[in-house]
Amino acid sequence: MVNTDKDIVNLKSLILHIDSPFISISQSSNNNTDEIYTKVTATIRDIHGKPLGEKKIFISDSSNSNLKKIKIYESNNRTEITTVSEKNYEGFFVKADKQGNVLFFIHPIKSENLILKLFSQILGDTKPIPADHAIYIVDHTLDEIPEKYPEPEILNFIEGDLISDGESKFLVRIPEYDNVQDGDYILFIVNNKYTGNVIQISGKNYLSKFFPLPYDIFDKEKEKEKEKEKEKEKDHFSYFSYIVIRALGDITKYKSRPLTLTYKGNQQNQPWADVIRIYDTCQVYSSYGIFPDSIVYDTVDDNTISQYKKTNDIAGLFVQITGTNDPNDSTKVALGSEVTLNLYINSKTGVIYWSHTLIMPYAAGNAGKNVELTFPIPHDLLKDRESYEDRSSMIYFDYQVGKDTDLNVTYGNIWQATIDTDIYS
Repeated sequence: MVNTDKDIVNLKSLILHIDSPFISISQSSNNNTDEIYTKVTATIRDIHGKPLGEKKIFISDSSNSNLKKIKIYESNNRTEITTVSEKNYEGFFVKADKQGNVLFFIHPIKSENLILKLFSQILGDTKPIPADHAIYIVDHTLDEIPEKYPEPEILNFIEGDLISDGESKFLVRIPEYDNVQDGDYILFIVNNKYTGNVIQISGKNYLSKFFPLPYDIFDKEKEKEKEKEKEKEKDHFSYFSYIVIRALGDITKYKSRPLTLTYKGNQQNQPWADVIRIYDTCQVYSSYGIFPDSIVYDTVDDNTISQYKKTNDIAGLFVQITGTNDPNDSTKVALGSEVTLNLYINSKTGVIYWSHTLIMPYAAGNAGKNVELTFPIPHDLLKDRESYEDRSSMIYFDYQVGKDTDLNVTYGNIWQATIDTDIYS
């Protein structure tokens, strides 16, 4: 039987997404691990973005013995999956549902240190594809580990406010800690939660280097509390630390002291300046609707957003992003992708950042290959955005597939224009 394009699996869709890559078991648990687990998911698609239902996926680990130390359960988290041996690999099979969704659960059997590095493949059709994260199972909770190691060091930062100057990443270095060993894993922690970011010690002078980490691991939101009928902003503190796990999975007796900081965000309030952008720029339309004469090129004014009351979404603008089922076209988003649109406005009367996430349709339009995903932009975000006294106010759009913290996040090119709107527009 000859495979058609519709049968060819998109290898990226085989990447297993680990919901909780750090599993800690309290010393007081008495090996009761029934309620301690991580969810693992994927959606299998063909190279055109269409879900492939009922495919059998073979899951293995980098070490054959590791799977004997865990229990695997089906999507109901009750029916246990047994391991099998295939081509000298220990593993287990999981069947995708009719929509291509894969779901299973991993439970530790007991309080035992372990590192799982899962791979997925369709036997006979694809190579093994690594999961997005390793799973670290440790026999202490973070609260049970005493602080001793020195704080992480951020380049050009001592204490107080951490501010991005337009770049998506900062640089961090780990000082020497007790008994550094080649192969040690350094897991970065923010507010007592593993961020998903890790480095592995390789070589004698490895700790003398600085490593990039995404600013997005920090909480940049602000709580608002009312005081005397005025809103007062209260900053969130981030407590940035690390733990050390040996190459064979044992967690060390100590963790680092936390570095306390307040992340103030991107002071430029513009799309990231240091990321690679592969997708086409989005198309922006006025509130009059989506047609060629409504395209906005370089100016957003009162007239541009004036027809919002006639739109179903009370939208002052519409933004369209193109998706494709063509596996050879990397300038457009793959069908079925989760797309996040980002809006930035810098004006005399307000600085705005807003984002919204939608799913690119799974099927192409009548033309065959491409489809448009439309984001209505709320009118309230766009009105009363006056120009500065000495310069124009600016509006920007960009978009991304994935989060800033994801290793494989991809970005669209930047759309920008001037904006000058009245409060009554």
